[in-house]
Amino acid sequence: MLYLDPADIVSQSFHHTEVPQPEWETDIPHWRSYVQHFFAANGEPLSQENEQVNTWITSNERAAFSDMVATLLPHLAPVVQLQRVKTVLMAHWTPDLHMGSSVVNLAIHQLGLTDCLALAISDRGPDAALFALDGLSDCLQGKAEDGLLLIAEQKSLMYFSPLMARLQPENNACLCLVNTQQRGLRYLGYQRLKTSADFSEAILQSVEHFGFTRERLTLIGPQNCLASLPEGFTSLAVNPCLLCAAPFVALGQNWQPGRDYLLMSEHNGRISLCGLAAAENLR
Repeated sequence: MLYLDPADIVSQSFHHTEVPQPEWETDIPHWRSYVQHFFAANGEPLSQENEQVNTWITSNERAAFSDMVATLLPHLAPVVQLQRVKTVLMAHWTPDLHMGSSVVNLAIHQLGLTDCLALAISDRGPDAALFALDGLSDCLQGKAEDGLLLIAEQKSLMYFSPLMARLQPENNACLCLVNTQQRGLRYLGYQRLKTSADFSEAILQSVEHFGFTRERLTLIGPQNCLASLPEGFTSLAVNPCLLCAAPFVALGQNWQPGRDYLLMSEHNGRISLCGLAAAENLR
């Protein structure tokens, strides 16, 4: 069984992790060519007004995943038992500022881990981290091992994105140590459901599926998912600018002993949910 102790969650938002250097401007033609070919490879034109390489390379809000994760790893290191961590998963929605960097390999090297399975989960929208948590559950099933979940998002792109303009993401990272040592909240599983305009029916189905009682349950998710809940539920709206990390950050900052938790994300008419049960509420 997989467990997540909210005390083993560390997170931080960043204004920037690097300051643009004047010599980088000589690379602008290279990056313009890159982003134009990137769009062409996906069958899309890139108009001159939507190309923003100059803004991207000179921005004072540049934050790379590896830099943010490297800053947080020392805060998690004291609870990491190096001989037990054999799986490291990375989750993100936005692309990394530094293309080609392996954030999972950075974490493995910085912590001094060995013989690790390392994967990245992306292109799933805001539920990438919830899906990765379920992946860790699969990877660690039946093993006396622990795992590490890395989550990061950043705001800078070489091109204009209507989606990014709407999301207004923060540069942020969140690290979670999961364990099979029965420490913290027990992971109950993952669901991905289609929803109507009213999310209450899907959420109520999930509450029943996990065997939760509303008296001991806290639902953590987007405000639009929580707004239509019936009376009697305790809920906590996440900071939407944190994207994939949002439910984990909220859990780490607001966890209370003796309560069960349902972590949620929503995107394009689908809701993703992960159940976590307090130790004294295990069934």
